[in-house]
Amino acid sequence: MVNRTPGEVSPKIDVFRFVEAGDTCAGEAPIARLERLLDQLPTTMKPADAGTLSWQIQGLRDAMGRAALEVAVEGTFPLVCQRCLRPLLWPVAQRTVVLVARTPEALVALDDEVEQEVILGSKAQEVWALVEDELLLSLPFAPKHETDCEAGV
Repeated sequence: MVNRTPGEVSPKIDVFRFVEAGDTCAGEAPIARLERLLDQLPTTMKPADAGTLSWQIQGLRDAMGRAALEVAVEGTFPLVCQRCLRPLLWPVAQRTVVLVARTPEALVALDDEVEQEVILGSKAQEVWALVEDELLLSLPFAPKHETDCEAGV
């Protein structure tokens, strides 16, 4: 298992070797470095103050013997409540098994036959890109506080 600290650049894995070995890596990803998510942050928040998310990725084979990665992301992500427009800390606890294809043709074929997410494997896959993808899929379109809030404040 490889641990990474928030100050490091995104670790990279050879997806195919990672799956074959059944490896696991884990660490933290600074939200400020997940560029595709920065527009979700409250405008009053500096990206550097957004915190970090814990992640873990494990290489495995699914029940049909296909190469897969289990991607887990946990923590809180700052959003804007769409009811009151105030900051909202959204709890994240996402765990997804993603199938891995070796070629673009295999990706298309696999994507047609399964409902699961399928990615094209890489020998230098950026881990934080996988984390970012899972986080993007888990965040709500219109986040709201669970309890009533003052609309328009």
